[in-house]
Amino acid sequence: MNNNKKCAFFLLPILAGDSVPALAEGFLEDSRASLALRNFYMNRDFRDGAGRAKSEEWAQGFLFDYRSGYTEGTLGVGLDLLGKLGVRLDSGAGRSGTGLLPLRDDGSAAGDYARLDATAKLRLSRSELKVGGLVPKLPTIQPNYGRLFPQVFQGALLTSGELSGLSLNLGRLTEVSQRNEAGTSDLALFNRNRRFAGAAQADRFDLAGLDYRIAPDWTGSYHYGELEQVYAQHFLGLKGRIGVAADSLESDLRLALSRDTGGARGGRIDNRSFSGSLTYRLRNGQAFGLGYQRMSGDHGFPYLEGTDPYLVNFGQYNDFAEAGESSWQLRYDCDFAPLGVPGLSLMTRYFSGHGAKPKGADGSREWERDSDLRYVLQGGPLKGLGLVWRNATYRSAFSRDIDENRLYLTYELPLF
Repeated sequence: MNNNKKCAFFLLPILAGDSVPALAEGFLEDSRASLALRNFYMNRDFRDGAGRAKSEEWAQGFLFDYRSGYTEGTLGVGLDLLGKLGVRLDSGAGRSGTGLLPLRDDGSAAGDYARLDATAKLRLSRSELKVGGLVPKLPTIQPNYGRLFPQVFQGALLTSGELSGLSLNLGRLTEVSQRNEAGTSDLALFNRNRRFAGAAQADRFDLAGLDYRIAPDWTGSYHYGELEQVYAQHFLGLKGRIGVAADSLESDLRLALSRDTGGARGGRIDNRSFSGSLTYRLRNGQAFGLGYQRMSGDHGFPYLEGTDPYLVNFGQYNDFAEAGESSWQLRYDCDFAPLGVPGLSLMTRYFSGHGAKPKGADGSREWERDSDLRYVLQGGPLKGLGLVWRNATYRSAFSRDIDENRLYLTYELPLF
């Protein structure tokens, strides 16, 4: 037995009673843990409009991720732990609010914050139930990981793969710990640019969905999400690829239908969104992409506060999801490994949106340009150390213009 795993042994009496020695084998031997470090500098420069001129902060994050194996037997039992510690390195009056650190009542950034989330899990055959801290990644909910830490939701999620080629999901979320929060918050509707009547809060978010492998390289999806008394959303998706000699053509089609539900705490919601992309991927590491997105109905696209919308034209800053808005995207990716520089990659893209109908604004056009440059050391004592630079330029006829830079170092240390 690995001596580093003995600490997990003390959790087993709670889970397995007197049969700990017999059940501990899989729980401990299949467990693993890592410590991820992320040193993050962010600068958001507001180019016009009233309010602060910029937000600028620097912070260090430590993310501990422990995942146990399962106890032996028909019903396997396990436990996961996710711990985070964020430390302020630089902030100041008038510069806080980047999302790296929590804010005090006076608007200043906290010096540090920490949290530990536990997740109990059960496995029966090819089905798994998790209860506690969750980071689900589904079309109806996409936790944001654009700062030091991911959002962590509280709830229960059942995932089943009993039938070949078919994956089922069923869950309920009740609270969320935002990416810069030590505690938890109520679930809420994201009210970007005052799209809705308000940032309505709810006690739960229910989700269900299935993904079916139609063919070896093609998957069809249906997912449903409902924020209690706020909105309900149906999602249909189709992903696949076609080989073109040694290259490939990839497609990603997404359709979402959203309406208010129950007491309509966020007001009336009526949105139909279609987005799709085509990507031609060459064997030499390069890829060329084209995306299109269209919002129909009287309102913009609804999603949970703090999360990322599952839209093709969601960029580093903007989502191009106002009522009536159409947008397109051009994208270029390059993995330099086939060109002789392993570990180096580049992504750049341009979005253009028009026809938006934001509340209280006359303009209807906006655009964004993003660049993402990454390098990961391939050898030496710091093998795995990553350097990332992300840049965004956003211009709008109805919102504040911004220039944004994010620079961070990442390193993951396997503990066992």
